[in-house]
Amino acid sequence: MGRYVGIPIEFWRNGWIIALSPTSIALLFALLESQGGYSEPRYVPKQRRSEYGFSHNTWTEARKELEEHKFLTVSRTPQGSDFDYQRLRNSYWIEQSRFMDKPGSPLRSHEHGTD
Repeated sequence: MGRYVGIPIEFWRNGWIIALSPTSIALLFALLESQGGYSEPRYVPKQRRSEYGFSHNTWTEARKELEEHKFLTVSRTPQGSDFDYQRLRNSYWIEQSRFMDKPGSPLRSHEHGTD
């Protein structure tokens, strides 16, 4: 059975479908699927990123656009166990409350806190 991603009606109603590029929308949906059900930022492993089919450049450009529109928060998280070499990796969090806003409006005060 596949995973499903729910997109609020406000995505269309508030005009995000027009405000975001198709590439950013694709990354938004991919990150929502990856985030599915978790309550903290998620690291997306290289294999999973390749399964989504994004090139490195496409991922980076779409990521920047989502950050500019305040949909995406990127943080750095250590990956690896205490016995392995630990590297800092990008972790991603989609600000789902942003769907409720119209493009160009500031992010609401109930954004997800990432220390």
